[in-house]
Amino acid sequence: MRLFSWQRPTLKKSDIANFEKVVEFVDWFIKNEPIANGISFNSSNIIFNEGYRPPSGEFNNPDLFNMPYNTLREWFIIKFFYDINILKDFTKEEFKTFLDILDEAGCKTLGVAGEIVVKYDLEVEPFHYETEMVKIPTEKEKELFKVNFLADTVIGAELRILGWLYHKYFGEWYKIVEKRY
Repeated sequence: MRLFSWQRPTLKKSDIANFEKVVEFVDWFIKNEPIANGISFNSSNIIFNEGYRPPSGEFNNPDLFNMPYNTLREWFIIKFFYDINILKDFTKEEFKTFLDILDEAGCKTLGVAGEIVVKYDLEVEPFHYETEMVKIPTEKEKELFKVNFLADTVIGAELRILGWLYHKYFGEWYKIVEKRY
């Protein structure tokens, strides 16, 4: 049974504690939103299956809960479930601060992975993991790329989904902090 229509769904605050509703909500984004769809990319899942995990905190780390996962999608949904349950009672300003922190982390991970992409002229559209990883000569840089590539995928997906909820909950679009240098 589908809980949401084919249109972009929302998740009522009263439904946040319902894991099944959160699963279907997040799955909709993974299947239908280009940024959140990165969770299903082969390259991200290869890195995840190699044992890499995106950084997470003590209150949203799927490894700390008695919820089994086997895939990046399952790991991400568990993390998202705990994050949204933390955020459900946040004020607009607190929710925005959380999004700002995610955005800043995403800028860092994208910057590190991007530097390696440019340095070794990696082809990213489309990204063929096995072919492109051989272009990175050192294990240290391969590891740095994997960690940041996977983290950027997860952060981007979560930021996209939470940005949509911010809009639904507070009636305005989240605006990424403009950095002036």
